[in-house]
Amino acid sequence: MAQTAASYLATLPEVETVRMPAGTLFVANNLIYQVVEVKPDGYARARQWRRDENTDVALVPDSFLARTLPVVKMGRILPVYRSRKELLSNGQTTGYVFPSEALAKDVAYLDVSLILTAGAYVRAQGQEPAFAITDGVQVFRLFYHGASLIGRVVENPHCELRLHTEGPAYWRLLPNWKDSFPAAKVTQFGVSSIPESFAEETHNARRKRGTSDTTQVARTIGHDDPTPAIDSDQDATVIGKAVLEDDGPQDEEATRELRRYKGGDRT
Repeated sequence: MAQTAASYLATLPEVETVRMPAGTLFVANNLIYQVVEVKPDGYARARQWRRDENTDVALVPDSFLARTLPVVKMGRILPVYRSRKELLSNGQTTGYVFPSEALAKDVAYLDVSLILTAGAYVRAQGQEPAFAITDGVQVFRLFYHGASLIGRVVENPHCELRLHTEGPAYWRLLPNWKDSFPAAKVTQFGVSSIPESFAEETHNARRKRGTSDTTQVARTIGHDDPTPAIDSDQDATVIGKAVLEDDGPQDEEATRELRRYKGGDRT
């Protein structure tokens, strides 16, 4: 695990896994787990995130499950989003470019898994080399892969694209995380390498075909810190995964029911 990921991991609150509610995502032994089942009488197990039951572990020492499964007693809780709208930046869609399709997809699914309310899902973004987090009405975050898209145009929603390294720090905890792009593609990210006339030429060509206005991709690289702000109390970390039907007044009630643990710096 990269040093930057290890440094971030050390800031996350470490909690006894037996205290975690079902749905909680946590890191143990440099792997991401999700609590998949919690029952009375000390029956609790977790599974490596997006893996099969062969990766199951027991969470309660000396329990029935501990007789046949490895035991994970402690874990570091991943941050959560109270609402899918927290994926936006100032109310606008956010977008990132990743060095591989596999990494873009894993990051998209991880973000969805950390949203406390139901309704968001991952889909392919039309014909573009990208995945989107959406609720079917609004696109909240875009995940482009590869550098071949530089200089291309995309349909609405309009958004700025950032390099993946400018995204939330917890992305770096994924086992297939890579900081850099292939050498042949890195040079394509220079904005100065895109002809100034390209956007205008493409716009005019599309208007001749009767196509609506488009947005030039990757012209601006943003620098906002997108790591989720979990709680107004800077020293508190909300854990668990309360699934609601939609964003609304129920969010506040569900959030109050979640446990809180003291944590470190979230960024």
